[in-house]
Amino acid sequence: MIKYIFFSICLVSICILPKEVFAITIVDGFSKPEVSDNFIVAIDENDEKIVENLYKQKIIKNEVLFNLIIDIAKLHGKIKPGGYKVNASMNEIQIIRTLINEPYMKWVVIPEGLRKEEIAELISKELGWREKQKSEWIYKTTADNGDYIEGVYFPDTYLLPINETGKQISQRMINRFNEKFSDYSQKFINKNIKWTTALKVASIVQREAASKDDMAIIAGVIWNRLERSMKLEIDATIQYIRDSKQHSNTELCRVKDSIFWKNDLCFQSSVFNNPFLYISSGEWWGPIVSADKKLDSSYNSYLYSGLPLHPISNPGVDAIEATLNPIETDCLFYLHDSKKKIYCANTYEEHLENISNYLK
Repeated sequence: MIKYIFFSICLVSICILPKEVFAITIVDGFSKPEVSDNFIVAIDENDEKIVENLYKQKIIKNEVLFNLIIDIAKLHGKIKPGGYKVNASMNEIQIIRTLINEPYMKWVVIPEGLRKEEIAELISKELGWREKQKSEWIYKTTADNGDYIEGVYFPDTYLLPINETGKQISQRMINRFNEKFSDYSQKFINKNIKWTTALKVASIVQREAASKDDMAIIAGVIWNRLERSMKLEIDATIQYIRDSKQHSNTELCRVKDSIFWKNDLCFQSSVFNNPFLYISSGEWWGPIVSADKKLDSSYNSYLYSGLPLHPISNPGVDAIEATLNPIETDCLFYLHDSKKKIYCANTYEEHLENISNYLK
């Protein structure tokens, strides 16, 4: 009780403003902090829940007192989501001082269907990567193994230490992919489908689908066209290669019809004497124009049959599931109308009718 009376006096006399709170010297009777324990603040967690969790984890002994400190110091909404090093040996001032500073682990949310450059942008925003770090992650760290250039950086919510290396982050995402994909691996083998092939198809399904409900039918159409050795003629593959050119600073890979893109060399910086630099400016996945369909690249599915040399995005479980279990259909074509409703057709003539009916 004496401790709390003293603490209340401190609050009333010198602890009203946050700067004053954290400028005071902790007097005898309060232990020095030992920052060895992790406390996690979830995304969108409010102050009330944060204090409740601090109490449940026995980091604080009095919820009422802690809420009072937050009220008087006007610290509502100042605690960011993330991971903090606090424990029960710290006093209330030390705990709050830690919690209103930057967390040492930060949440990064990776949506489904992004390419790794977009993932690098999200990581950079939270962890403060510079352009050089992004370039290294895109063109070196994630490009050492041809099967891991794209597609294995699993979309999920990650809590990343701010000092974690790019290599550790990529491995963390690959581990999550392996964990999620393990349920499907043997099933694809049973269908005589390589995991790399499955991932290429799933990456296209993820980009082409307007919703989860579309995925199985799009997968069915893709498998049908592949079995017939038809060109896929899918916009997403062109978007991928076009945008790769636009975001690279390497002149040999920016020029029209570069043979380096055609042979997958522009994803491997070791081929060139000078290191690649990633250009952040510019959009991703914008609509294609007629000129884009003329890009001479193996990723141009309007010019070349078969699948791209590697996935074009990082798909989620739904797209992988649809790739494994596509709808059995005779359709060889599909389109979405302005309301994102999908229509498929068995013949090109039927497809032209759908274009006339739903796109014009």
